[in-house]
Amino acid sequence: MPTRTVLILQHVEVEKPGLILDALDGSGLDVEVRNLIDLPDASAADLPPVSDLAGLVVMGGPMNADDLAAHPALKLERDLLAEALRCGTPTLGVCLGAQLLARAQDLAVRSGAELGRESEIGWSPLREVDRDDPVVGPLADAPAVLHWHGDRIVPGADTRVLARTDTTECQAFRIGQAAWGLQFHLEVTPALLDDWLAEPSFAAEATDALGPQAMDKLKADARAAAPALRPLAERSLTHLRGLFEARANG
Repeated sequence: MPTRTVLILQHVEVEKPGLILDALDGSGLDVEVRNLIDLPDASAADLPPVSDLAGLVVMGGPMNADDLAAHPALKLERDLLAEALRCGTPTLGVCLGAQLLARAQDLAVRSGAELGRESEIGWSPLREVDRDDPVVGPLADAPAVLHWHGDRIVPGADTRVLARTDTTECQAFRIGQAAWGLQFHLEVTPALLDDWLAEPSFAAEATDALGPQAMDKLKADARAAAPALRPLAERSLTHLRGLFEARANG
């Protein structure tokens, strides 16, 4: 029987699980948060077998999903995601995590420059949401979600795309019945966004994309969206928590 452990992989300290972690509170599941990105000698031996996990969550980060030379741990993460798909471990990838999940399925991830598109940073609604999907469907009614990415997943002919925006054709996708990739940041609360914007690299990226009023606009939009978004996000994450619990309970 799988353990009660949900493994969450981070890439930078500030990109925390936020609402994902909140959704697991009180579940009785054991949550282990790890950062492998600065460990060049990281190996599968450092982690529990994916088949023994109740769930796997891979968070975002500024690195490119194919930059394996600078960040060799990304190859390990891609292998972990591929193994999670093979053994049916419920899985969520967020932003970079979604891109790594896509690469584990041999989908391409292209830079905005390659595609002739600017970075997508800011709060805006999802489009063409699959309302029947238990994780992404509730977000069809969200006033906005947070986007913060330059690279884009290029879906294949058989990719189950669940949402898009005007500049990103694959904002969310599902593989089977228990693995999701979200290009946007469902986990971010206004308080967590404040932490992001306190980081000079995040602040500079936002200003480059949105201009000198970027910080004020992002914070104001976060607080405007939060009252309607949070209960919808909690519905989405409750389904994922249920999958984790079901696996842990055998």
